[in-house]
Amino acid sequence: MNFRKFLLITYFIIFFPTLSSQLRIEIKGGAEESISIAVVPMQWDLEVPQETFIHKVIKSDLESFGEFNVLPPRNMLSLPTSKEEVFFKDWRLLGTDYLVIGNVKSTDIDREIRASYTIYDVVKERAIHRGSVSGPISTLRKIGHKISDTIYSRIHGIPGIFSTRIAYIDKPSNSDPNYNLMISDIDGYDSMSLFSSPQPLMSPSWSPDMKNIAYVSFEEGTSRIFIQKLSSAERKGLKLEKGINSSPNWSPDGKKISAVLSKTGNPDIFIYDMERSSWSQVTKHFGIDTEPDWSPNSKSILFTSNRSGSPQLYEVNTRNNRIKRLTFEGSYNARGRYLPDGKGIVFVHRQNGIFHIATQNLKTGKVKILTDTTLDESPTVSPNGNVVIYATKDGDKDILAGITLDGKTKFVMPSLKGEAREPSWSPLID
Repeated sequence: MNFRKFLLITYFIIFFPTLSSQLRIEIKGGAEESISIAVVPMQWDLEVPQETFIHKVIKSDLESFGEFNVLPPRNMLSLPTSKEEVFFKDWRLLGTDYLVIGNVKSTDIDREIRASYTIYDVVKERAIHRGSVSGPISTLRKIGHKISDTIYSRIHGIPGIFSTRIAYIDKPSNSDPNYNLMISDIDGYDSMSLFSSPQPLMSPSWSPDMKNIAYVSFEEGTSRIFIQKLSSAERKGLKLEKGINSSPNWSPDGKKISAVLSKTGNPDIFIYDMERSSWSQVTKHFGIDTEPDWSPNSKSILFTSNRSGSPQLYEVNTRNNRIKRLTFEGSYNARGRYLPDGKGIVFVHRQNGIFHIATQNLKTGKVKILTDTTLDESPTVSPNGNVVIYATKDGDKDILAGITLDGKTKFVMPSLKGEAREPSWSPLID
């Protein structure tokens, strides 16, 4: 066996995650005190038939992570669509904390609609937000997601994530012998394949503007990093170096990509400058350095290394290349990802031979184990820093699961077809 093949095999054995499936959220454990909200069916002032009901989209969104309990229309005492029709006493009688009403009308633009809505605090008997979302009638689901985002933000004080997307790799199946680079809405709708290959694909990573996805393909007989445009079939490969070319991760400004190259003999962290089309080396060690992730302020890169004898998480300063070890608790800590505020990290932590998803406060070093299942791996963090999706097992079946960072809500994303792996959560885009 030559050295290059040995490096590839070692890299996959130690670090490469096996994952799960497509997206359909099922709550397994909700918050103890979920928020009660009523989303009244919106008045439909259009001549075309209503194929997608916005209130159903909003209900599905808000109940996705177990934080809300949405009152079904059949249990409502009335179906108001204007302020004059709202009687707060009735909604308090139903134990409702918040109320959402609205209507859908056509705009002056052909085939465009506007959904206008109001969010009420039932206890305080006042409106806390009035807004509208416009778009083509074909985008009713996306309009619903936008409204859900605002409802979530106004009530929880942090951005909603229902308009975000998930990228993942769909493995070969009986119905499709190829690997597929997939993207999907967070609720599993509007799923599509960006690229298909009979050879393995891995490590999808969103650009900050959500216009491109970087990933690894073995279509040329070796690993190479490609960038795929979402608006077209256009794709390009980054400058290919000998050995491993893997684990791409976009910088917050979208001008650079961190990755793993083994052109110097061992897998190390490199940075690719998009304007100069050139690589620069960041780490240099005889161990395996892999799985880079940029800090939100671009000043550091988090990575996994076995330089101390077992996989641990380290941080390298992008200005002077100084390296600091971050994890000391446990003999295995890998696949680290920064939280959006940069104050903590999420990673795979092994305790008593079992792999869990854990967080660590970067200031105090305190580790908190989030999951209690086995073989948990490959976490990806929501852009509002509230939810983690990761890979795990349900018996012999690979699935995607998730948990809120406070540990109160757990959910699974069971497979609808095929077997997916390596989820990557998109950023928030206004």
